[in-house]
Order: sequence, then structure tokens, then C-alpha cells
Amino acid sequence: MKKLNIFHTMREKSIVFVIIALSLGSCIQSNFDYESSTTSETGKFKGTALEFINTAKAIDSLSLMKEAITLTGLQTLYSQTGPRTFIIPRNPGIRAYLKTNGFASLAAMPVATLTEVLKYHIVKASYYTQDVQFMESNKPIMYQTEGTNPLYFSHNTGFQVVVNQGTKKSFTIYVSNIRPTNGIIHIASDVVYYLP
Repeated sequence: MKKLNIFHTMREKSIVFVIIALSLGSCIQSNFDYESSTTSETGKFKGTALEFINTAKAIDSLSLMKEAITLTGLQTLYSQTGPRTFIIPRNPGIRAYLKTNGFASLAAMPVATLTEVLKYHIVKASYYTQDVQFMESNKPIMYQTEGTNPLYFSHNTGFQVVVNQGTKKSFTIYVSNIRPTNGIIHIASDVVYYLP
């Protein structure tokens, strides 16, 4: 009888172990090429936000962001001393934004409009979810951007950064907490905007 109880207990422990292993595996983020240019344990990048964008591999999908910065001449905003938080949309998000707004390309957008869009993606403070002051989930905090509208940062219970939570349109960040020398970078799947 004791052998049966030991076998039953070992089987239960094995099932629990498999469930825990699968749960942890599903929480682990996939490997991104951004990681090759950062210190994987801390997310630090040994350069400015502009250098991060300029050195990102083609498969990282940041080439349209690089083009947008060049078209607007905003290189200084991405290279000056922080603290700043930079939201950097990936190519698919920029393409979707262009299509939605009827522009054939970034070059087809009025420079003033593109400038305002980029400035809205630069916050005049650091938002790093591992900072103790930001530990509470689902608590949007308003920040001033380089543009005209405010932006709200928060994070959900899974510590995914959320932009403009509590407004009519919110955005969940794709990769967060990359730390260049002049602030924090959050890679977005969308061009973010403000709808009060």
C-alpha cells in the first residue's frame, strides 16, 4: 500500500511541475533582435535612443522610424541628454498609420504633421516599469510630451506598458524598458495618439 501512495504522490508532483513549467514558459517573452544590442539582464544600451534606432538591424522593423526622424530633422531630440521616454513604433504600425490617414509614404506627409506625431512619442520624463514608484498596476500617470498633447503611462498586472489607459484609445507596448544612455525606450506596434 505504501508503494502505491508514493507512486501517486510522485505522479501528482510531476503533474504540478509540468503545469508550472508550462506556465512559466508562456510568460517568457520571445527573443528579439533588440536584445543583441542591449545587455540582456538589464536592458541597457550603450548609446542614445538615436543610436539605438540607427543601429537596429533591418529585421527589427525600425527603418521607417529612422526615415521619419531624418525627414523631420529631429535627431537632436533623440540624442540629447535625458531623462526622456521614447515610444518607437515598428514599421507595421507606421504603415497602418499611413494607410489610415491616406498617405502613400512618410515623404508624402506634411513635415509639420510628421513632426507633431514624432514629438508626441517623446515624453519629458522616464517611465521604467521596474521603478518602485510605478509598481501599482492600472494606474495611469499623465506626462508632458514634446508635442502638444499629454500622454498617460501605466502598466497592466502582467507589467506590460500601456499608453493612454483610461482614454478612448489605449495601446499596449510590444517591447518595454530598453535603457539607452538618455532615457527609456518602449517599442510599440502602433503609432500612438491621444483621444481624450
